[in-house]
Formats: sequence, C-alpha cells, structure tokens
Amino acid sequence: MPAKPAKNAASARKAAKSVLPRRIRRLSPAERRLQIIDAARALFAEGGLAQVTMRNIARHVGITQAAIYQHFEDKEAVLFAIADGFFAQLIERMQERLTEDMEPLDRLRTMMRGYIEAGLARPEEYRLVFMTDIPGFRREGGLRVGPGDNTEPTTGQLAFGFLEEQVRVLLKARLIRPGDAEITAEAIWAAGHGVVSLLITHVGFLWAPEKLIDAQIEMIFNGILPDDSLARRKAPQARSPKA
Repeated sequence: MPAKPAKNAASARKAAKSVLPRRIRRLSPAERRLQIIDAARALFAEGGLAQVTMRNIARHVGITQAAIYQHFEDKEAVLFAIADGFFAQLIERMQERLTEDMEPLDRLRTMMRGYIEAGLARPEEYRLVFMTDIPGFRREGGLRVGPGDNTEPTTGQLAFGFLEEQVRVLLKARLIRPGDAEITAEAIWAAGHGVVSLLITHVGFLWAPEKLIDAQIEMIFNGILPDDSLARRKAPQARSPKA
C-alpha cells in the first residue's frame, strides 16, 4: 500500500506534463530575416507595393511591428533584400551552363538564355525588380540597385558587370561591332528584358515561347555582329535544353 501514493504522484506529474504547451524553438536572426523576406515577397505579389506596410509584413510573420525593425530599417530595405536575392539567382542562372571551352559569342548567347529563363522562373520578383518604380532605388551600371551610396558592389551591379565584361571580351576580339561596352550591354539587356516582360505580362496570349526566345536572341546578335562576320552563318549553340 505505501507504494501506491508514489505511483499516483508519478501519474499526476506525467499527466501535467502532457498538458503543458510545447516550447517553440526561437528563430535565429538570419532565419527570422528570411521569414520576413518571404512574407514581404508574397504580400507584394498579392497586394502591390504601395498597399503593403511594415505593419502588414510583421502581422503576416506573427511578430510585433517593433520587432520587424530589429531586422530591417524600413520597407525599402526589405525590397532591396528581395532584389539582392533575385540578382544572386540571376547570376547563378546566367553562369550555370557556361563551359571553359565555349566560344565567346556562344557564352553570351548562353548567358542571355539563362537571363530569360531566370526571369520566367520568378515572374513576381522580376516584376518587382525591373517593372516597378521603387522610391529610393537608383540606376547604376545598367541596372537599378539598392538605396543609398553603397561602396560595395551590389548583386545587381555584379549581374550587369558580368554581362558587360563579356561584351568587352567580344569588342576586344572584334567579334561584334565597335561601340561603347556599357551601352552595348544595356541594349542587349533591354532586348532580353523585353521578351521576359512580354511573356510574364501577357500569359494568356498564344505565344510559342521557345521560338520567340530563340528569335529574340538571334535578333540581338544580328544587330551587334559585323556585316562580314562568319558567325552570322553559324547555327546558334545556346538553344534551350530539350526535356
């Protein structure tokens, strides 16, 4: 009989533990920051840039308005973080199919194909970065980059610099028409941007996307190649991969 109360006490403690709320793991600052970025990206896509506030983002994440300012100074800073992540993915997509033995012209074709594919894969972020007027953002190096006077290159500058450097290689080798490297790179980017913005904006049109992309890339090159270039008669090497 003396052991019975001890058994009852153990059962009571076990029952008490079962009704206690489980401890929720506290997110690290880096994890919370990513959570805020993901929430903001979804809200911007759903309601538009002007309609979203820091209070909305905080509520969506489940934190106080004061807490969100521990991670981002303002909405502009959140926007820049989204753009920064997008440009990092853009660079990766532009580089992923390049090889060391690839001819310079084919490298540029492949890069432009990667750029277009990256934009089509992430249309909401593409709209936000390239098709939205973001107060405080400034144009530099051919692409809009983050707010302020940052001395370190942003991923937006690195992405455009990657394209511009390839143009400089082609100019030095006299494989394309003489011209200013930055302006030529901007013109190439603008042509790629045109086809991406068209395809993500008018999704209901009866496009033949792959044929349109191939034709646009070839038109870019026909515009920058010298008239006597043998490359005009070469079959392009940067077609989209077949499924």
